[in-house]
Amino acid sequence: MITYIKINGFKSFHDFEMEFTPFTVIAGANASGKSNLFDALTLLSRLAETDNLKRAFSEQRGEFIEMFTQYGDDKYANEIHFAVEMLVNRNVKDAWGSEAELKYTRLRYELTIRRFTNYSGMEDLEVTRESLVKLNHNEDKWVRIISKISLDNWRPKVATGKRGVAYIETTIEENISTVLVPQDGSQGNKRRFPLNNATRTVLSSFDTIDFPHVLAAKEEMKSWKFLQLNPEDLRQATSKNRGGDTITTSGKNLAAALYRIKQADSYSLKEISRKLNTFLPNFTEVDVIDDNENKQYLIKLKDIDKKEFSSRVLSEGTLRILALCILEFDDKHTGLLCFEEPENGIHPFRIKAMTKLLKDLSVDFNDIDLPLRQVIVNTHSPVLVGNMHRWEKDQNVSLWYAQMRTSIFNIGEERLKMNITKINPVIKQGSYQTTIVYSEQEKKLTLATVEEYLRTSEFENTPYKE
Repeated sequence: MITYIKINGFKSFHDFEMEFTPFTVIAGANASGKSNLFDALTLLSRLAETDNLKRAFSEQRGEFIEMFTQYGDDKYANEIHFAVEMLVNRNVKDAWGSEAELKYTRLRYELTIRRFTNYSGMEDLEVTRESLVKLNHNEDKWVRIISKISLDNWRPKVATGKRGVAYIETTIEENISTVLVPQDGSQGNKRRFPLNNATRTVLSSFDTIDFPHVLAAKEEMKSWKFLQLNPEDLRQATSKNRGGDTITTSGKNLAAALYRIKQADSYSLKEISRKLNTFLPNFTEVDVIDDNENKQYLIKLKDIDKKEFSSRVLSEGTLRILALCILEFDDKHTGLLCFEEPENGIHPFRIKAMTKLLKDLSVDFNDIDLPLRQVIVNTHSPVLVGNMHRWEKDQNVSLWYAQMRTSIFNIGEERLKMNITKINPVIKQGSYQTTIVYSEQEKKLTLATVEEYLRTSEFENTPYKE
């Protein structure tokens, strides 16, 4: 779970920082920078696992130089800096099945990437700084959203000793920037990574529990998923020969995932049916068929008249809600789920149901048996924002408002005007209160103000369809 991010030099972000709760909603009109935040999270997730910086950057929209903040005509930032704070699972498992229990679950990771012209005259990228440290308990203000009764479950007490050494740190050795990674929990030799044209992050190179806190940070960032549900993919049966049993970001393998859930616990199918019926009363039963003849799995729904419908004929809105119901009961779904404009394809009357489903997909810290799940949504729907009032006093829920602002900054020796993204918390009495300091004017932002603004810009939105 990501709890804080700081970004500088990436796209529309300049000295940007923001906090997150288990269910975080970011509202704003089009072109306010909401998608850029998801782009930043996507890039960080890929940098945690890929062995090539350029490959990770090439998966973003546009040329990689366009990832760097543009200060003016042909003037781009030279560096991108990220800092993220995380709450990670207490136990970590590597690819070979070995497990370890963490001493600390609150971690801070920082990364700086520089662009430069290489010896061939081409634009290139390199890592110039990387670090991973624990967050000291007495300085960790974010955890106040977790009740004292359940805090030890999510951030265990440290029984003996305090770690004073970073899990990853950058220093200078023989005039070369070098990343040091000490053996975690032992007095073994440090691993050294000279940063002379480093083409991947150090974090991405660790795969074993010999370095459990480093592996935990990597696995957390790798787990960040970005839903872009495609109705055609959701409608498909899952082929036994080509499909997997994990739901993809576009919604493929939905039927196989449901079949796996059914095989593990058939009662889950009744729970999914009950959940779907709560939001779509016309449907009473969800099932998945093992179609041996065609070597595939196929989802079928029954309505109140006992009529049967396959997933191939269901509406986009029904499929989206069904997918979220299945995800809630899928043990393989953990970590962060980012969902851009979930209202697309949903009738306004069903957005309330959609919002409740997204909330149910995030962890409630008071229930210590729940998996560590998080949902971040960006939206320009006044209907979705209007439904946020039901969680006004829920510490696990936060609403933020994104807008593009024109500001003047000193960049080097120049004074430049820039359009930058600002995302401010919508303050509600008794709700989550950020630890980031904001001006008095920014603190006056209310849910009613955001909802009213979004309604005035609603003409820009894509029409709803069913």
